[in-house]
Amino acid sequence: MRVIIELNSGDVSVYNKNLLSQIAQEVIECSHFFKSTDDIVITISIAFVSSEDIQRINRRFRGKDQETDVISVGDYSDEKDILKEKSGDIFLGEIILCYNYIVQSAKENQISVDREFFTVYAHGILHLLGFDHGEKMFTLQDNIAKKFSD
Repeated sequence: MRVIIELNSGDVSVYNKNLLSQIAQEVIECSHFFKSTDDIVITISIAFVSSEDIQRINRRFRGKDQETDVISVGDYSDEKDILKEKSGDIFLGEIILCYNYIVQSAKENQISVDREFFTVYAHGILHLLGFDHGEKMFTLQDNIAKKFSD
């Protein structure tokens, strides 16, 4: 399995694309959807947006008129659709991140920005994989964030 990260045109990431790809691969492997040996290429698009833009997107897609840290827009309706794909190329979806919101949350939670970002990023990928909020999802994202921020 190989993971390709595409940054939307004009977007600049604070984090190296190789690191983002490594984290995404770890999330996917830990979620047991695909193994590193699977003959598959997974692409994830990432957009970094302003506080105003994330609020507008959140209102449009989720009906919530407020800022948030991450919104995941997946290409698959559920995990069964994803698991049908065993080889070839998969466009998993887009993760829309508000870095300013993430920095603010890190300060409020008194944790490093890296730790908060990696948690939020893993959270977004897990949503693309069909995870809903729950203990399994939160444990996975916390373990990934800890691994890459320590």
